[in-house]
Amino acid sequence: MAEAEKRQLLPSAGDTVEKSQSLNDDGDREENLPITPKTEHHFNIRGGRSFTIKATKLNVILTILTILFNLSMVISLPLLNNTVDKYNDAYPVILYTAVWFQPFFFGLVYINKYINPLALTTSSVSHKLMALVGFLNAANGILVVYASDPSRTSGALQALLSTSSIPFTVIFRYIILRKGVGRARLVCTGIVLIGLFIALEPEIFNIGQSNTPQPGAVTGIMAALWPVIFLLGFLPLGILNVLIERELKKGQTESLVFLAWVQLYNTMFILLAFWTDFIPKFGAANSIQEFGRNMLYALKCMYFADPECINAVPAYIVFIFAYCLANLMVFLLVKYAEGAIWLVIVQALVTPLGSLFFTLFSVAPLPGEEHGKFHWAPDFNLSVAFRVAGLAILVPAVVFYNYFGEMERKKLMKKYDSSL
Repeated sequence: MAEAEKRQLLPSAGDTVEKSQSLNDDGDREENLPITPKTEHHFNIRGGRSFTIKATKLNVILTILTILFNLSMVISLPLLNNTVDKYNDAYPVILYTAVWFQPFFFGLVYINKYINPLALTTSSVSHKLMALVGFLNAANGILVVYASDPSRTSGALQALLSTSSIPFTVIFRYIILRKGVGRARLVCTGIVLIGLFIALEPEIFNIGQSNTPQPGAVTGIMAALWPVIFLLGFLPLGILNVLIERELKKGQTESLVFLAWVQLYNTMFILLAFWTDFIPKFGAANSIQEFGRNMLYALKCMYFADPECINAVPAYIVFIFAYCLANLMVFLLVKYAEGAIWLVIVQALVTPLGSLFFTLFSVAPLPGEEHGKFHWAPDFNLSVAFRVAGLAILVPAVVFYNYFGEMERKKLMKKYDSSL
């Protein structure tokens, strides 16, 4: 076998070399080859043309795009919440956001089919599994969104508990895939958690933050229960990240088709979860009439520029666009990069970057204005130093995680080459 052909079949770090049957990028069936990522990725274009991109370069591009789109989502969400908050009902926002996934992702499937006639429009993954991933995605969204109301789970606890996606993903990756992490990368993962903790200390310990109590904050047993619900929302996220990695690392899985079906099932489960809005002390509707009123209000705000929430439409457009692309990057990053752990580590950079953004800008209404909008409002205090220090730890840790992953892959490459 030629040297170049050998290198196309190399396993990534942490993968076992198992013999099976798979499809290469051109759609040709390969017999008894390991199901592994390639050092180069080959893409076909209409007209018989094609191009090849190195895996490392594609990894960097997808990583940057993942950060940018997730950051855009984090930045636009507060403005959307500020303009659609009359009845403080989260369910309409979740549902109306999810319905856009179908035209977006199925549209991408057929655009991809037009660009690359060899691309598949059917999924090799069972619909039961895609429905399971869609259910986990819906459960994550509903639990986290309902519990993220500041009156239910404080910003300090949200900042701390949101980091649980990293250990959950590491644990479930080992349980489901039996894949561990090399020592060097495990150390980097720990350093990422330390950097996150430092960056989020202002929120956790109220450093440089307002001491004004949250209006309407829950008390009693609910004050302890809501943070637990918020934490449990990241449990299905850890599982679905691992299931996505397991399926997308198989050579025959078409990522766009897989993603489109997962999002369709996600929307179906969110639609079926309308009853959660009627749960006392959980949802915001006490009757069918209130539920209909809240749904209509959100619909008018998001699509028809109701004067009561005039800024909702542009905020909603930005949020939907960023949310769809952020979801797309999740699947592409898992498929073409290191996997689920790399995904959550990259996403970890978004929280401190978002905090730094809101150090410079605000969405609070200006004096004399009813609706909030982005405006320059720098607020430099001690909390900024913690965020900068956290990022100074986070960024090198993420870079070295990727570096050590590449070193592990090269070691496996030499070992695999010698066995051929």
